[in-house]
Amino acid sequence: MNKKKMMNKRIRNSLTRYAFDIVETIIDTIGPRPSCSNDSYVTARILQILYSVYCNSARIQYFVTHPGAFLGFLTIVPWMFVAAVILIFLQCYILAAIVFTLANIFATQQFILYKGTFDFLYKPQQGYNAIGIIQPTKEVRQQIIISGHHDSAFEFRYMRTTPRLYRIRVASIILSMVLSLVTGWLIVANNYWFGSHTAHTIFMVAIILLGIANLQMLFFKSKHATPGAGDNLIASALTIVMAKYYSNYRPQYTRIIFASFDGEECGLKGSKAFAHKYKELIGSMPTYHLNIDSLYKQKLVKFLTGDVNGFVKLSEEFAKRCVAIAHSKGYPASTFAMYPGTGATDAAPLAKAGAVATTLIALPTEVEQEDSVYHTMNDTTEHIEPEVVHATIEIMDGVVHFLDTEIKGCPKRFKNT
Repeated sequence: MNKKKMMNKRIRNSLTRYAFDIVETIIDTIGPRPSCSNDSYVTARILQILYSVYCNSARIQYFVTHPGAFLGFLTIVPWMFVAAVILIFLQCYILAAIVFTLANIFATQQFILYKGTFDFLYKPQQGYNAIGIIQPTKEVRQQIIISGHHDSAFEFRYMRTTPRLYRIRVASIILSMVLSLVTGWLIVANNYWFGSHTAHTIFMVAIILLGIANLQMLFFKSKHATPGAGDNLIASALTIVMAKYYSNYRPQYTRIIFASFDGEECGLKGSKAFAHKYKELIGSMPTYHLNIDSLYKQKLVKFLTGDVNGFVKLSEEFAKRCVAIAHSKGYPASTFAMYPGTGATDAAPLAKAGAVATTLIALPTEVEQEDSVYHTMNDTTEHIEPEVVHATIEIMDGVVHFLDTEIKGCPKRFKNT
């Protein structure tokens, strides 16, 4: 039996260097890794091979999804808006309002709620999750899933060109969707019931102004994928280094499942596939999920209590416990809840499948106040502080140690509330 010892500075620094070596090697040899691409597959295979060195078992999970569907609304919705405006000028007011309604439904289902309702309209492709499992030295009483994602995002142009205005531009796009829907039906009401020329003129001016905001979507996403070092290859590398660590110091009662998901950047597709396939395993015993995403600065460490633009609850109690563990190791941390326009993480599908989940992030959430390389071509290792990797390693070890020594498979102490 391997005896667990406390993580010391020498081990932590060695694991940090190893994590950076993995990230730099993959970026130098493979480059950007769009969701469900061949480059993403090669990366998953490398991670799976590394898992096999340190874990009791390792595998690739294959799944089929539609990666083009998630951000497809950025092209479709603006042209639907243009079509609706043309219909208004043709005095087809009801039809125009219906088009505005459909555009809102499309964008909401695909990007706000991450439902994937209209995925079938896009080409199917295969995705690749890498999974490694370390068994405890004694009986399995509980399990923790530690995860990242290895696919990289397409560049968001406005994060590069106007980062200080990014949230304002996103908010204006969302408002253009909502207000166009309202205005479209007000035009219908005015035409059939009130007949006010003044109101009609006001509504038309509003539609034109909303259209200008809406057309920003056409220039939102670049065709180029980012290097994705901080978002989120460093997290996948950390699952490898922690597998290496726990291969020598296995927990007593806690099974550790390491996962690197594909398809996070196209709507959490890999974690959804994982949650679907392993839902029975997740529900078979107390299961915790510590997801890692977007590591840049130590001072920005946060644990999520809400996900998917604020529409999915994560475990507030588990997040607060993680904050306490971070503080006990001398690292600042706080909780944070996603809100509309901020996106989602891979914790959400597993939380919905029954895991007690949170995500550790360490990136600027007030992008108009702090510099950010998130979703840009500058997302390279030079912008990842070694200190944030130190912190994440120690926090992960602290969480596993807490679960293994304090929880020990008792009925779930934490809930997704």
